[in-house]
Amino acid sequence: MLSFQLLGSALLCKDGQPLSQFRSQKEVALLIYLAQTGQSHTREVMADLLWEDRTTQQALSNLRTALARLRKQVGNDLVITRKTLALAPASQHPVDSIILLQSLANGQQIDAPAQARALQRALDAYRGPFLADFVLPDAPQFDTWLLATRAHIHQQVVAAYAKLGHYAL
Repeated sequence: MLSFQLLGSALLCKDGQPLSQFRSQKEVALLIYLAQTGQSHTREVMADLLWEDRTTQQALSNLRTALARLRKQVGNDLVITRKTLALAPASQHPVDSIILLQSLANGQQIDAPAQARALQRALDAYRGPFLADFVLPDAPQFDTWLLATRAHIHQQVVAAYAKLGHYAL
């Protein structure tokens, strides 16, 4: 089973053991993107996301190479078809940033101590900004997605702290 800690410093694990045999940050980025979005994507979209400075043919070739290397590390957790790629269903690979967002969404209104405690527990899981130290300098589309995702999570965390503050008053 894959697991993803994407808040703060990224940590990707398979069966509880850190994955570390990546040849490039783009392989890591590919897994992170699939995990965070929780859906399948076409090969063309993923190739363009990570290798937009290459021709389509070169980008798809780079993607095929990356997928072959990733398959050796993660096995059947990476679902590859002729047209798309995805991770096995999200219930099979926890992603801390997704779990946090779901927990924060459940705390829409705080009107009881138990709700405040539940929201505080969710916030305690926040280990820092989404992919705080992850850099992929030659993939502007990925970088744009990363920054937007980081900002969204940050906004949700700030809003949750504001709810706790209002409840405490």
